[in-house]
Amino acid sequence: MNNTQARRLCHPSLNEHPMPEENAINQLIIKNSDVFRVLQLTDFHSDVSEFDNERTRADVRAMVAKHRPDFLAVTGDIWCGDGHPDVAPMWMKRDLDFIASLETPWAFTWGNHDYAADFAQAQARIAATRHYAAPAMTERGECHIEVAAPDGTTAWDIFFVNTMDQWHLPRDLTWLREQSERLEKSRRRVVPALLFFHIPLRRYQIAIDEGRTQGIALEEVLFWGDEADTGADLITAMGNIRACFCGHSHRNDCHFEEDGVIFAYGRSTGYGGYGDDVRKGAKLITVPLNGGDIDLETIFGEDCA
Repeated sequence: MNNTQARRLCHPSLNEHPMPEENAINQLIIKNSDVFRVLQLTDFHSDVSEFDNERTRADVRAMVAKHRPDFLAVTGDIWCGDGHPDVAPMWMKRDLDFIASLETPWAFTWGNHDYAADFAQAQARIAATRHYAAPAMTERGECHIEVAAPDGTTAWDIFFVNTMDQWHLPRDLTWLREQSERLEKSRRRVVPALLFFHIPLRRYQIAIDEGRTQGIALEEVLFWGDEADTGADLITAMGNIRACFCGHSHRNDCHFEEDGVIFAYGRSTGYGGYGDDVRKGAKLITVPLNGGDIDLETIFGEDCA
């Protein structure tokens, strides 16, 4: 992928940030465990070939069956379709139906290649898909999910923001900041949070250049829209975000920590995407409910069969 390639042709207005209804709560309840596990799936690029798609689906089924995650975080460039808008709705339905078949709560953020001629209609289709954990979304596709411990206490928040075709900062983080402040005020405490988006921030490239990352970094970070390097500082300043996860760069699977926040790539999942020199897989994120460190593990479908 490079800066000259086609990007998603339809997206919501930059000014649309209406909140869901105040009593609309997306909640994930963890039972009989002191951790919850998130499997990040990203960059299927299922617009390339059905042979590749079958390989991707087989891997995902195997990873879900073995690791039994509590939640699937799907971070964009799934059906794509910007190069084939006439069949994009069919591809979208096919891939949403596949994710629903995994019988696991999930949520989604848009990649720059995920095409929809009618964004609002596409959002409604996603929200209506079985096991979708965040039907209360903003009109830009942003959403919030509460993770409740076995005793019912809210232990973590999960946020998804839509980076669209590129970052538009600081406005793309306006809803996130306002929602976080609203929750802190109503709860009278800070709840730690995970954040998912598609396009990485410039700070990823800076950390790679400075040798501060762990993992694989084989390509230039395409931090579209964050050339001024403001995104990471906005996120760390909030005080509740503990880890961020993106996709987009298929040959990178690395992470670093800055000001108490983990910034990480997911592992590119789909065989339809470029980057055959990096094994396709997913990121398993294990999060303690009562303190402790977040654990990151890259896993592979072939190892789970």
